Amino acid sequence: MSGGIWAVVVTWNRRALLEQCLEALMVQTQACDRVLVVDNASDDGTDELLAEWSGRVTVLRLDRNTGGAGGFNAGVRAAVEGGAERVWLMDDDVLPEPQALERLLAAERALEGRGVEAAFLCSTVRTPQGALTNVAEVDRRLNGLGYAAWGEHLDLGLMATRQATFVSLLTSRDQVLRHGLPLAPMFIWGDDTEYTLRLSQDRPGFVVGDSRAVHVRAAPGALSLAHESEPGRIRLHRLLTRNVILTKRRHEGRASATRYAASRVRLAAGLILRGRWRKAGVLLAGVIDGVRFNPEVEFCASR
Repeated sequence: MSGGIWAVVVTWNRRALLEQCLEALMVQTQACDRVLVVDNASDDGTDELLAEWSGRVTVLRLDRNTGGAGGFNAGVRAAVEGGAERVWLMDDDVLPEPQALERLLAAERALEGRGVEAAFLCSTVRTPQGALTNVAEVDRRLNGLGYAAWGEHLDLGLMATRQATFVSLLTSRDQVLRHGLPLAPMFIWGDDTEYTLRLSQDRPGFVVGDSRAVHVRAAPGALSLAHESEPGRIRLHRLLTRNVILTKRRHEGRASATRYAASRVRLAAGLILRGRWRKAGVLLAGVIDGVRFNPEVEFCASR
C-alpha cells in the first residue's frame, strides 16, 4: 500500500507504552493508511508485541539503537520513499485522542481554503494529569505592517509556530522532499526542534487547538540538568547542549550560538563551585562538541 497518511512511531524498550500508542492509533476517527513502527533494536519483548500486531502495522527494525533522531530519520525516509503523501510523527509514549488526526486534516483544509500551505501541523499536548507540555513556540515573524503574524488564523483555532516536537506532528511529502530528513546524528533531544525550524523556513507551522494528544513522559517537565539525578539522562545533556548549539548556529546565527555556549560555560562554572564536577564536565563536553558538530542534511532517494 502506498500513498495517503502514514503514522510513524519510533520505539525503544517501552513495550507497554507502545501498545497503548498503537491502540490509540487504531481508534482514530480518520484512519491512517499505514502505521509504521520503527523499532530501535528493543530487547524488552517489543518484537513479540509487534508480531501480535502483524497485518495492522508495518515494522522497520533497526539493527542498533540510533536514538529518536535516527529512528525518525529512518521512518520518514521509509514512509516518503514508500509513497506517503503525509507523515504523522510521534514517539511511543504519545496517546493521540481519537479525533486528533481528523482535526489536523480539517485544519489543513481550512488553511488551504485561505491559500495557506502549512509547514506542519501539530496537536496540543498535555500530561496524563492535564498540564500543558511540549508547548510549541510562537512564530514571531512579522506581517507586511510590521506586526506579529502568529494570530492571523486564531479564528480557526490555529496559532502559527516555527518549532514543535515529534508529539503528534503532521507534515507533507512535499515538505520532506524540499527540506530533507531529520538529522540522525543528533541521536536524541533537540532533533525535532531543528527539523521543524528547517521545515518552517519559508512558511509557518500551526498548532491545532482542538487536536489533542497525551504525552506519557518518564520525566515530565522541561529538560534541566540541575534537576537530573539519573546517570543515563545526565550523560544525554552533553548531546542536548551540542544539539542546541548546532540548531542555533544554523537557524539563528553564530552570535546566538555563541551566547548559548557562553551560558553553558557559566552554568558549568557554577556547578564546579558547588562541587558538581560531573555535571559541569557534561556541559563543557557538549559545548566543545557543539563547535565542531556539523552533520549534513540527507534527502530521500525520490528527491
